Amino acid sequence: MSHAATPTVLNVWLANHPIPDFNLPVKEAAESFSRAHPGYEFHIREIGFRELPIEIAGAVERGDPLPDLAEYYFTATQVGLDTRAGDGSRLFVPLERAIAGRTSILGEPVVVEDIVPIVRDYYSRGGELVSMPTMASTAILFANVEMMRRAGVERVPSTWRELTAACVAVTGLPDGPAHGVAWPNHGWFFQMEVAAQSGLFSNNDNGRSGRSTRVCLDSAEVLNYARWWQQMHERGHYFYTGQKRDFFGAMDAFARGEIAFVVTSSAAGLLLVDQAAKAGFQIATGPLPRNDEAPYAGRLLGGQSLFLRAGLTPEKEDGALAFLQYLLNPKNAVRRVHNGSLPVTMPAYKQVMADGWADQRPGFRAATDQITSSNRTPAATGALLGDINRIHDVLTAAMHDVLSSAAEPTARFRAANEEGQALLDEYNAACLAYPPITPHALQAG
Repeated sequence: MSHAATPTVLNVWLANHPIPDFNLPVKEAAESFSRAHPGYEFHIREIGFRELPIEIAGAVERGDPLPDLAEYYFTATQVGLDTRAGDGSRLFVPLERAIAGRTSILGEPVVVEDIVPIVRDYYSRGGELVSMPTMASTAILFANVEMMRRAGVERVPSTWRELTAACVAVTGLPDGPAHGVAWPNHGWFFQMEVAAQSGLFSNNDNGRSGRSTRVCLDSAEVLNYARWWQQMHERGHYFYTGQKRDFFGAMDAFARGEIAFVVTSSAAGLLLVDQAAKAGFQIATGPLPRNDEAPYAGRLLGGQSLFLRAGLTPEKEDGALAFLQYLLNPKNAVRRVHNGSLPVTMPAYKQVMADGWADQRPGFRAATDQITSSNRTPAATGALLGDINRIHDVLTAAMHDVLSSAAEPTARFRAANEEGQALLDEYNAACLAYPPITPHALQAG
């Protein structure tokens, strides 16, 4: 505990999302931490998750005050690692390095060993934990139970073949929907499907054994997914809103009964359940359907993590590190789960499974089982990759052309790979220059 007459201020910048009360658990934890450690107080700023990395780099350039803890969206993890301070040094220090083997900080037990293994894997490089995960999500399948029953679909589809057959059944009903399923055209889903087929999204073990310098946007795994998706669309089974990254358009179609199935983030599960309840139907859930003919590795996760600024005073650094442990202690980790996250720590996972809460929330068990069943290979862990936001845009543009203009997948994704490689080369040129500089492509997504 700090005994200074003037409290030590911890500046925390949180990534905000359009989900109600998304950051409430972190803000509540900050308040209770300050009561337990009255020498510390928090100044919290919330910034849209896409823009936060840009705001931080801008503050460095202008010489403005910087956050002591900054929350980066999961796809911006490499950006956090590559962001530079005004003197050219790395702005953030790897979390495990700062903890330096301690088992408690300011009396708060160190909990990094409790982190769910696949979650820890994602936020590690070379085996070293670089940032503290604050929430986790994945994508799962939601189903309209009534439509399934009337169509004779006995269980939630778990493979591409089963989902195709289920769409045939529900659209064949006399009063059935025109389409069977929807999901957003988003690069995250390409990463999901590449991982599930045991493929890599980038070289050097998805950036885990060294910096990603090559993208794999026209791999066999990408093309398997694109061709199946194209066939689903051509046969009328897949409903495309025509918009890229359109999570809410797909969810709204499901809530209106225009489709029987929707794939979306587990973080939006509570919102989707509420929409279904208002529309008067029951939801069932299952894991993201996988390619029947490929060896399964697992699914990468979504979420975000807090980075620790390098060069803080010992008092401020210890306060920040202690808060990160406090944020993931069993009580606070469970509170975040109740707010919409998947378990980030094993004690939280065990508690919500043991007390029956998991079975009261649709989709929770399916999502949790999906991430905990990962084989933890680099394929399943997912890619650490620079400029992933624009690389995702390259993928979604290619798929848009396949769906809307009948572009041939092999040629179109070969062109996408060349475009994505140019973006990665441009990003890495800044990181590998001497002296290295912060890349300009910082938007998360």
